[in-house]
Amino acid sequence: MKGIYLITDRSNGKKYVGSAYGDYGVWSRWAIYAGTGHGFNDELTKLIAEKGVQHARDFFSFTLLEYRTMRVDDADIIRRESYWKEVLLSRGQFGYNLN
Repeated sequence: MKGIYLITDRSNGKKYVGSAYGDYGVWSRWAIYAGTGHGFNDELTKLIAEKGVQHARDFFSFTLLEYRTMRVDDADIIRRESYWKEVLLSRGQFGYNLN
């Protein structure tokens, strides 16, 4: 399935909104986070470099905000991701999203 997800850092309340689309979907995307702790996101990569992957394992919680079938256009997923970034204020001081 494709979808939009939320990562909450329970140590400080900051949020990261991401999306999974293309051929692999949400579960594959989350598997990358499980392995790296940061999913190759710039801000999360910095955080994990500073605090270690155990920080992600101890303090990150994952929530699926929306899900869609694999047939949904990727552009629709990206639009919904942007919507959630605005609603949850995950850019700037309240979150880890840069865009």
